[in-house]
Amino acid sequence: MLADLLICRFADLSSSSWPSFAVSLVIALAFAVVDWVAVARRQKGLEYVFKPATLVAVIVGAALLTQGPHDAWQARFFLPGLVFSLAGDVFLMLPETAAGRPRPYFLLGLVSFLLGHVCYIVGLNPTLPPALALVAFVVVAAIGVTLYRAIAAGLRRQGQEAMKMPVALYSVALSLMLFSAWATLFRPEWTPVRRGLVIAGASLFFGSDAMLAWGRFVRRSPLLHFLVIVTYHLGQMALAVSIALW
Repeated sequence: MLADLLICRFADLSSSSWPSFAVSLVIALAFAVVDWVAVARRQKGLEYVFKPATLVAVIVGAALLTQGPHDAWQARFFLPGLVFSLAGDVFLMLPETAAGRPRPYFLLGLVSFLLGHVCYIVGLNPTLPPALALVAFVVVAAIGVTLYRAIAAGLRRQGQEAMKMPVALYSVALSLMLFSAWATLFRPEWTPVRRGLVIAGASLFFGSDAMLAWGRFVRRSPLLHFLVIVTYHLGQMALAVSIALW
């Protein structure tokens, strides 16, 4: 049944946009896998190339989807959101020190992703969330507050008190993005496939950022570093695909 539904939905895409999008998605997945291997093997040279290349392919694929049936409001904000994410990818890859002096690349990456999440939030909320979505808001808020408390404690231990406010603002934006995705459960205009894609994408993105912050400020782990990039790429792909009218 699910396979039949997906086939029918794919058929709804225009014949001109779907093949090109499929190629872009395959390329994005191939680039992502190379990047995952590079992260696992700590091959920075490959990572510098294939991490941003993956997002470029995702952006191209999302743009191609706009040539077929798609949510125009969502696409209007998701495409800039993906571009801001690409900028964040680049900033977070750059070295944070040079000649013994700190560089603000982590903060610039944080701001870039913050703007990306703002774009996703607006794209998912052409109108205010339904009242029933308050349940999802309470759950997401509780998760976000609990996570931030642990990260804030890590910042204090590392003597990075100045980062508490930027991280707090980012945590709010990240949580609102996740809530906005789950709120689509209560929006009747969203189809099950699109809901599934956007909820999966936002949840993976949230998990990726949570693991990134945990590994950076609470407890470092090579496994977390690897999981961060895998969940991030898969999340962005799912969010990009969700703009199509399935």
